[in-house]
Amino acid sequence: MPITFDTTGLQPEPNGQAWTHPQTGDVVALQVNQGSPFEASWMSDPAALRRGFAGMFAEAGCLIQAELMPFGGARAVYQLVKVPLPNAPSGQVFLSIYTLTKATQYAQLIYRAAEHGTTGMREAMLMMRLGTPDNWSMPHPYDPELKTRLPFHRGDDPAFDPQFPDHPLSRARRFAAHAARTAVVHPQFAALPELGSV
Repeated sequence: MPITFDTTGLQPEPNGQAWTHPQTGDVVALQVNQGSPFEASWMSDPAALRRGFAGMFAEAGCLIQAELMPFGGARAVYQLVKVPLPNAPSGQVFLSIYTLTKATQYAQLIYRAAEHGTTGMREAMLMMRLGTPDNWSMPHPYDPELKTRLPFHRGDDPAFDPQFPDHPLSRARRFAAHAARTAVVHPQFAALPELGSV
């Protein structure tokens, strides 16, 4: 595997490339794909990378965060995304994604945390506490003119995670932080030619 990480508390799936959290139902998947998931120039232009990913996820949901960062001895793109819960009238799924892209292939570590039961509680409680401010929904910080399927809003701020530790957004961020500390990229994969070098 190109990426190894701490799987404590996770149950492996039979295919050996996915793990499930038995209490929450959250799923971690490791994928390797051929080709490139984005423009090579984005790796040297964080602003273009953020705008690009914001546009990429606009139709599906909303990009909350995108960063270039060290990861397991290599460099990865971190993306935090929310999309509507499939086949449901309400609810959201939050995805923490680490993408390690090379010239001809890329690896992704994806954490998927979905709302279950009563949805929208984090947002409803924060609106009550904040007095339903007029600026709850905000222009996207990476592209203010962008229209997204789900709004970019104040409730997704990480400052609120400690108040909602069991919310899927908080879980997705917590996994991302833990993976960044514990993941190791296989040296053979790390040594592959970088995107844009061939």
